[in-house]
Amino acid sequence: MARIVLAHGILGFGSVLPAQPVNYFNGIRALYGREGHEVLCPSVAPLGSLDVRARELESQLAAHWPDDGEPIFLLAHSMGGLDCRRVLARSPAMARRVRRLITIATPHYGSPVADAVLNAGPLGFLPPVQWLTRLLADDAGALNDLRVRTTLQDPTIGGVDYLCVGCDAAQSNPSSPVFAATSAIGHFGPNRNDGVVSLASASNANNTASLLDIWPVDHGGAVGWPSGGLGDQVNQAANAPPQEHLLRYQELLERLVA
Repeated sequence: MARIVLAHGILGFGSVLPAQPVNYFNGIRALYGREGHEVLCPSVAPLGSLDVRARELESQLAAHWPDDGEPIFLLAHSMGGLDCRRVLARSPAMARRVRRLITIATPHYGSPVADAVLNAGPLGFLPPVQWLTRLLADDAGALNDLRVRTTLQDPTIGGVDYLCVGCDAAQSNPSSPVFAATSAIGHFGPNRNDGVVSLASASNANNTASLLDIWPVDHGGAVGWPSGGLGDQVNQAANAPPQEHLLRYQELLERLVA
C-alpha cells in the first residue's frame, strides 16, 4: 500500500466528506483506493497565491501522515504541481519523505491565459477576473503566480523523482469549445496545448521531449471532466467517469508508485 496525494489546481477542491459524490480527480480516489492505496485529497485556497497554497498543502500532509519513514507519492494537476514543487523546495523535512512527483498539465513556465486575463482591458479598465483578484487581495494571488516566465519558480530537489505529463487538446475528438476559447485567449499560435498550458510549459525542462506522456485531452479532460460539456455530459461523467480517463490513471499509477 502506498501513500498517494492528489493535489488539485486553481479553482479546485479536495475531499471534504468521506463519501463525497464529486471529486476534482474524477473517479481516481476510488480507483486507487480499490488498488489498496491510501489516498489523500487535500483542499487548498482555490485562488490563493503559490505561497499560501503550498503552506496549506504541507500542513495537511504533515498532519495526516506523521513522519514514520514511509514514502509519499504526489500526483498533481495544473497549479497543484507548482504547489508541490514549492513544498519540496522549501521544506527539507517533507522533501526527504517524498519519493516521486508526477505533474499533469502543470504550467511550470506559466500560462499565457493568465497573462491575458491580468492585462488591462479596453480603455484601461480591469477585466472582471483581475478586478476580483484585487478585491480579494492575499486570498487570490494565484493568477500572478501563473504568468509566463522563462525560469522555474522552484528548483528540482535531489532525491525526488520528477515526471511530467502534457495534454494536447487538438488530438481530442471532438475538440472542446472551451479549449478553442481559452486557446484563442492565450494566443498559443502553433504551440500544442490543452487550452491553458502548452506542452512545453507542462514539462519542467520546457520542452516536449522530456514528457512522460501526452494525453489527447484539454485541461479539464486531464482530470476526467468534459470541458465543453454542459449539464448532461457533466452528470454522466460524475456518475460514470470516462473509461479512457480511468485507464490513463491506471497506467500512471504504475509509474507513480514504481
